[in-house]
Amino acid sequence: MLQWTAMNARGTKQPQVAAVVLAAGGSTRMGRTKQLLPIKGQPMVHRVVQAVCTAGLAQVVVVLGAQAQAIGETLTDLPVEIVINDAWAAGLSTSVRAGLAALRDEVQAVLMILGDQPALSPDLLHRLVERYRASDAPIVAPVFGGRRGNPVLFDRRLFAELAAIEGDRGGRVLLQTHAAQVEWVTVTDEAILLDIDTPDDYQVWADQAPASQGTGPSRQKKGNGSETMDQDNSKLDTIQHIIIDMDGVLYRGNEPIPGTAALLDFLRREKIGFLLATNNATRTPEQFVAKLAGMGVTVYPHEILTSSIATAGYLASIAPSGTRVFVVGQDGLHAALREAGFRLVDRDAEYVVVGMDFTICYDRLRDATLEIRAGATFIGTNPDKTFPSELGIVPGAGSLLAFLEAATGVKPTIIGKPGRTMIEQALKRLGARAETTAMLGDRLETDILGGQRSGLLTILVLSGVTDRTLLAGSEIQPDLVFEDVAHLQAVWQEARRR
Repeated sequence: MLQWTAMNARGTKQPQVAAVVLAAGGSTRMGRTKQLLPIKGQPMVHRVVQAVCTAGLAQVVVVLGAQAQAIGETLTDLPVEIVINDAWAAGLSTSVRAGLAALRDEVQAVLMILGDQPALSPDLLHRLVERYRASDAPIVAPVFGGRRGNPVLFDRRLFAELAAIEGDRGGRVLLQTHAAQVEWVTVTDEAILLDIDTPDDYQVWADQAPASQGTGPSRQKKGNGSETMDQDNSKLDTIQHIIIDMDGVLYRGNEPIPGTAALLDFLRREKIGFLLATNNATRTPEQFVAKLAGMGVTVYPHEILTSSIATAGYLASIAPSGTRVFVVGQDGLHAALREAGFRLVDRDAEYVVVGMDFTICYDRLRDATLEIRAGATFIGTNPDKTFPSELGIVPGAGSLLAFLEAATGVKPTIIGKPGRTMIEQALKRLGARAETTAMLGDRLETDILGGQRSGLLTILVLSGVTDRTLLAGSEIQPDLVFEDVAHLQAVWQEARRR
């Protein structure tokens, strides 16, 4: 049996797990292309693949066949690799082989995912991967009420057997052949049994999506025709502390969002402890203080936690002072690492730490690639692929991480949101408990997901990168939604009066 070890200081890492989404079929029983059927305002295949991309896997491959061009056009905003299976009519096995052939050499296991499971959740994928890494089982599968569901994870040891299957059959064959070696993950959600094969199946989804989808607050029309959220604002009464994102919440670029100063004044007046926790690693706390001061907002350095500081704290917990670190980033990251006692170098590093760098050049990315390939452990301050500026949505640190991951085949350890490390540090600094703390942000896949993973009440504002269309189609749903901080403060203040 293969044995795996946790990541160490020189880059030995846990087995990388990829996903293959099988979406090549001709939908003969549906009478139309089911991958394009609308589910909650988006094509079904986009809904499924978006959930997979949110799970943080090493590689996501989507196998298309019938109507490949039309289906592929719906996925252009997602970080996936499209594989065309021209032999799709010969059965499911041809798509399985096409997906396996596209996997990178370093991938040690694959989740085989059906493209017609709109109830698929990132949390389920996380559970299957975690059980695989803990058990070393060759197959990991979910089970509900004694019934096997999808998706199923297969170790590389079985790739050859998977590829040898013929006809309109898939991995189910191996579950029978290797029944004694299957690691079963018991789930309490029957969504693992749900797919869409017939018009009747789709009608169920068209009428009412299962609760497992987390459809979030329902919407209703006001008398004036504007849209509002039908939600339980009394949840605000439970908040004793709040962690607040900055970009897209308090400001966009150098432009303040109306209501920022009023919200912070309200929190101080009501004695609700707050911490500004940003994934932005480019500035020091003092620089953020100055930036906000220029917008008429008063905060203090101890009220700010950046992903740079969180990263330095994490690194200090696993590596001694003086450890050699190669940095891609700006003042905030350099200062935090130096203050933590690390030696910043340009070669022979033990760690490569990457944050946003507005002055980045190819040479720096090239050197970082070489250091990682030489064995340095790869750490990312935050995964934000974009961030909101006064000019619009522009590339973020996650885009640099994606460049280096593509060049090295190594996935970084992420410290900022949605990772729990940064939120745990924020709770500790506030002296707060998760059950009485809220996370306020504008980004579903970092702020809201991070808050959910840490057990916090989650509040989304629509003043940053998330709009109502994106919210409606996302698997990640916050507890409360407001237009911006001014709207939040007005509702919260009224709730406190009552």
